[in-house]
Amino acid sequence: MSGPSAVSDPQHPARLLRALSSFREESRFCDAHLVLEGEEIPVQKNILAAASPYIRLKADVCPSLSVSLLPTACRVLL
Repeated sequence: MSGPSAVSDPQHPARLLRALSSFREESRFCDAHLVLEGEEIPVQKNILAAASPYIRLKADVCPSLSVSLLPTACRVLL
């Protein structure tokens, strides 16, 4: 028997990002809302948590995540 084999697809990261983007555009798999200047934006908590340690901490502490932000705060969080 030989060792484990690996399958590599250089296009996988791009396809994955396109799929995630289409989910966002279609509001599919959204499980939270981000409120920015009074506008509710449907979001996926796992994507926000991966991009922001602050959001990750908020989601760990409060699973029913609800975050209201001012536009200037977005640069700090992400």
